[in-house]
Amino acid sequence: MARKTTAVINHFHRMQILRAQKYIELNFKNNLSLQKISKEAGSSEYHFARIFMSYTGETTFSYIRRTRIVQALKSLQKQSTSITEVGLGVGYETPSAFNKAFKIVTTTNPRYFRNLGKEEQQKIIHSCKKPNLQKEKYPMNLDLNYTIIERSQTHILCVEKNGLFQEVALPAWYELIPSVDKYVNKDTIQEYLGFSIMNKLANSEKQMQYLAAVSIKNADISTPQGLIAKKIPGGTYAKFIMVGPTHLVWPAFNLIFQLLTKKNITLRPGACIENYLSNPEIVPENELITELLVPVEI
Repeated sequence: MARKTTAVINHFHRMQILRAQKYIELNFKNNLSLQKISKEAGSSEYHFARIFMSYTGETTFSYIRRTRIVQALKSLQKQSTSITEVGLGVGYETPSAFNKAFKIVTTTNPRYFRNLGKEEQQKIIHSCKKPNLQKEKYPMNLDLNYTIIERSQTHILCVEKNGLFQEVALPAWYELIPSVDKYVNKDTIQEYLGFSIMNKLANSEKQMQYLAAVSIKNADISTPQGLIAKKIPGGTYAKFIMVGPTHLVWPAFNLIFQLLTKKNITLRPGACIENYLSNPEIVPENELITELLVPVEI
């Protein structure tokens, strides 16, 4: 019975994703927000964003970009249309925005593509029709036996970055740690935390927000230059333990989202949290322990 239920849930989620992908393919020229897409899929914004990433391996915004660029590649094969017109025709307001997106997807530029032969052009188009998923160097060491916990309101000092979580997390930590080491009394620090926050009105990865932070005991502590003080609301979380390099946090979260949705556990609005329990200056990379927390409704 459990296997049948899991299969039904999987099918339901994949149908939601297919509806969203179809909607994107029909409306890619327009300004598409996460709210619009998730509504079409029949899901809440937060829940849908996580499910889409866990099942497809890319964000909704990456999928929109790929859809636009694939259409642009086909248009570029027609020599009668200018590169600027092609970019405008697939939803980019400026040539620079089009060129940037084009390079992300194809690693080249529109003019270079246009000058290739038909066979080479078709190879690039075929390659861009599927997401570029990188293989992980290390095996996943994630305990899928989770516990439900309550976290109280947390006072943090942080650095904020906007963009794809796995791309902006490391720069955020590189900014945070020197400031913390220089200005924050170690006795006031409780945890080293990462927060991944989805904005339901977001229409690009630039509006995804990541916080590299330390939680502090004294809420009245002065805020050092270069850091931001915030209060993170408390709530219920599903807690998982991962052992291994910190860059595996992102594929681990994808596995977690799949597991929780298969168990029909509702994700609630709020940030996903990484709680780094090991000191990377002392503990070997493959032995680092990270607590992964996903906000849930119970």
